[in-house]
Amino acid sequence: MDCSVEGKVAFADGFSYHFATVDAALAFADCVKSSQQPAQCAATHGCTQTVKLEVVKSDDEEEEEQDQAAQNSRPSGG
Repeated sequence: MDCSVEGKVAFADGFSYHFATVDAALAFADCVKSSQQPAQCAATHGCTQTVKLEVVKSDDEEEEEQDQAAQNSRPSGG
């Protein structure tokens, strides 16, 4: 399982896990990599908050989808 750490926040399984210290976040990441159980590791290492990550589209992606939708709604010549 992929797990990354940025400061006191670790990311795994579509969630961000917040910790009081960087050491706790790093310990959480090591635990997740070995056990593959982020919920259990979060409880073990003192997670203070868990937030579900949302998929955020960039402005360019949003514009591209709108352009594609506009092209698809145009009547075809014939």
